Amino acid sequence: MGILSLLFGKEYKDITSEELKIMMKEKYKYQFLDVRTKQEYKSGHAFGFDKNIDYYKFSRNHSMLERIDLNKPIVVMCQTGSRSNGACRILSKMGHKEVYNFKRGIRNYQGTITKK
Repeated sequence: MGILSLLFGKEYKDITSEELKIMMKEKYKYQFLDVRTKQEYKSGHAFGFDKNIDYYKFSRNHSMLERIDLNKPIVVMCQTGSRSNGACRILSKMGHKEVYNFKRGIRNYQGTITKK
């Protein structure tokens, strides 16, 4: 059982906009993953969320997540918080020690949106 499980009753922690802002200021300490579809991601994503892996694809094929560093904390975002919640459960089960879910999704994100 991981430390987050002991502290919060689950293997990851939901974070607020304010907590995300603090993490973004220390970007080098975290990995930022957007789990929306490629089309959603290209239409606009949170600045700094440089990794995009579609939840609908990796939820059945976890090997897509192997390129994510197990030893570096990861922050996950989607459209509303639902897919990121599922992604956080998967990442935790795969052995990630520090996993954070931006629980309200990009719809409630108050930072810079960029397009690719």
